[in-house]
Amino acid sequence: MAKDGLINSSLNFDRVVEFPQLKESVYVDHAGTTLYSKSQIEAHHKELLSNLYGNPHSRSQSSQLTTDAIDQIRYRVLQLFNTTSDEYTVIFTSGCTGALKLVAESFDFYTENNCHGNKNEIIRIEKCDKEKVDEVVDDPGNHEFKVKSGCFAYLLDNHTSVQGMREIVNAGDILCVEETTDDNFKIHYVKKGKSEDGNSLFVYPAQSNYCGRKYPMKWINKIHQGQLPFQRSFPWRWFVVLDAASYVSTSHLDLSLNKPDFVSLSFYKIFGFPTGIGALLVKNESADVLKKTYFGGGTVGVSSPTECTHINRSSLSDRFEDGTVPFLDIIALRHGLDSLKNLGGGMKSISRHTFIVAQYFHHYLQSLHHGNSQQVADIYCHGDFSDPSKQGPIVNFNLKRPDGSYIGFAEVDKMAQLYNIHLRTGCFCNIGACQKYLQLTAEQIKDNFEAGHVCGDDRDLINGKPTGSVRISFGYMSTIEDAQHCLTFICDCFMENKNKPNFAQDVQSKQYKCDVNKTLDSVITEKQSYVPADCLSSSVQSNEKQDNVPCDLTLCSNKASDQKTDSHCTKDLQLVLKASSPPNHIVTNICLYPVKSCGAFEVRDCEICDTGLKFDREWMIISESGVTVSQKREPKLCLIKPQIDLVRKCLILRYPDMCSVTVPLDSSDQGQGQQSILPCVGKVCGDRVNGVDCGDTVGQWISEVLDKQGCRLIQQDRTRSRKCKLGKTTDDTENISKLSLANESQYLLICRQSVGDLQHRIQQNEENPNFELENLLNRFRANVVIGGGLAFEEDGWATVKIGNNKFVVI
Repeated sequence: MAKDGLINSSLNFDRVVEFPQLKESVYVDHAGTTLYSKSQIEAHHKELLSNLYGNPHSRSQSSQLTTDAIDQIRYRVLQLFNTTSDEYTVIFTSGCTGALKLVAESFDFYTENNCHGNKNEIIRIEKCDKEKVDEVVDDPGNHEFKVKSGCFAYLLDNHTSVQGMREIVNAGDILCVEETTDDNFKIHYVKKGKSEDGNSLFVYPAQSNYCGRKYPMKWINKIHQGQLPFQRSFPWRWFVVLDAASYVSTSHLDLSLNKPDFVSLSFYKIFGFPTGIGALLVKNESADVLKKTYFGGGTVGVSSPTECTHINRSSLSDRFEDGTVPFLDIIALRHGLDSLKNLGGGMKSISRHTFIVAQYFHHYLQSLHHGNSQQVADIYCHGDFSDPSKQGPIVNFNLKRPDGSYIGFAEVDKMAQLYNIHLRTGCFCNIGACQKYLQLTAEQIKDNFEAGHVCGDDRDLINGKPTGSVRISFGYMSTIEDAQHCLTFICDCFMENKNKPNFAQDVQSKQYKCDVNKTLDSVITEKQSYVPADCLSSSVQSNEKQDNVPCDLTLCSNKASDQKTDSHCTKDLQLVLKASSPPNHIVTNICLYPVKSCGAFEVRDCEICDTGLKFDREWMIISESGVTVSQKREPKLCLIKPQIDLVRKCLILRYPDMCSVTVPLDSSDQGQGQQSILPCVGKVCGDRVNGVDCGDTVGQWISEVLDKQGCRLIQQDRTRSRKCKLGKTTDDTENISKLSLANESQYLLICRQSVGDLQHRIQQNEENPNFELENLLNRFRANVVIGGGLAFEEDGWATVKIGNNKFVVI
């Protein structure tokens, strides 16, 4: 990737061959997990098929082979971080979180003073009866021994796995430390206790998983020497946990120069496979403060079931690796480590390459402006993204409209999916950094929760203020073209400026001259920021938003259905052709979507049930692995045309150049022995959905249409419905809370005038517009289409009345 001071947008390996899973995708969530290579997986499979590996707790030859292989991997892991077993021990865990949990459970915050008794007895008391220890400490007349507890502190910008440690540590005081300026901190007392001359522990990330800020390694020595300002009130023996999960994915951690007491990491962050395995690296000199309580598997040398007696194994790793380690996954690490060298060129080369790609994206994103000079993005970054020793390949931001209002991260995420871009949104399990960079107070976080926002949902804006952000991160297989594709996506979808950049043409060559001490500043500053000289104001003019008002609609159909009338229900919703009163709102189309993500079935009238229009989104297609298939993944779904035939009581599916297939309207009544109710067969908007498999015939038909084996058609279990998550359910809204397989609500209504306004804007902005109004209407997949009135006036409606049916806007 890096030769003679040049960074190539192409790699020194064939990405199509090594990463075939990418296909046409742009993957920029390497901070979540990086990708595994084809050669890595093939080498692992070859090893498994060529060797007999047994349980390492046995004594057979296959067991000894496993033990020797694991020891070799421990050596390779230590070698990666430039240290040896003389200084550090590798303890394999389930991941970085498991490593942090192990420290929280085992770290001994207590020390004994004036001890005339047995040290082991003090530890036994502390572990078995903490209240008794507290009584001993508080008793001034007790001169037998005194036990003192230290302090637990963690940085505000930390993963929630670090926050969770505070719930189980036995520290006297618990502090959340917020960095205000370099080496200056604000202390938040999470728990104010009785810390006094005990062992104290500080946890901080080598690199923020939120924004990529690299925290100073010099803090390790300063903590050990008690030199950081927040330690002045706690001048005792301090230990350091370095959360290196984000850092070591693209940066070289040298433990010969910086010696934290404990290092936590996950291997899938580094080379993608295997998942579910990480490590805790323990400095041997600090191992005495880890006190093991639970034992299991091969962690003990001897134990008695009839007496409270056991002796742990002497080896630190044997003592803390409970049960049988995932030895095949550990053996797989060898091929991941090989890929770092063979494909990435080593960690220093990876660090250099990923930083330059990320810096390219950061600087161009920072230069983007709307036509009225408003910046397109708020970027959350510590510094100016110029020093790879202080910044990792992560860019975190929120996008803004020309009026300065924020664009929600959920909207960005959904549009990115249409561009086949895989990014990350939310708070990234780092609420502290989210609070810091988005300037959220603790009260606002609580208020957002009361408003219904929880981690991982789509509530991206509350009162106009973002609850999270967008994160783009790069790995060793990333290219400049990946960054350009993301920038083009942002400009196409969110930037209002006639002078939009063409990133492929902006760079004359595919090589970017950069050495390790020089950044892309010169490349960016030579180009103007994308603001036209005349500072064009936004051409978008919207109607003034009204207060919520009711709207009465006359039911009219100006388009005859192509379907037979005997296929339609005519019970609760009756169409009446009559003149309407001002403002001349009429219903022009009613559409069902019987199979989720498939084509529309337009009707003149339809029965209403407790989940919306009857038969609307009652079926869905799942893949061989049980995952719901959507149009975003399979665009061909829109060509599958469903039809409800009430006379024959069946669902008919049609596809161009194929024979149709028929499915009973109630698949549970087929009686063919092929159908069975499948619990949790699919997932819709986070909800588990129970359903009935519609059989092999339609499954094979769908598989042939999509050219994917194992597809199934599932009908929702009619005895179970989902709940609408929009707003709080009250007595007045209980009847609108039940959902079929629709994403968010029972009905979707759109207005022809509003879509016409959009059509007009597209024709103004696109060079070759080819959107007829009916084509554009169909893309919104609405149940009810109305005509008449003003564009976007529906934004102010609270209720809609169609005939005798009243609908609540949510």
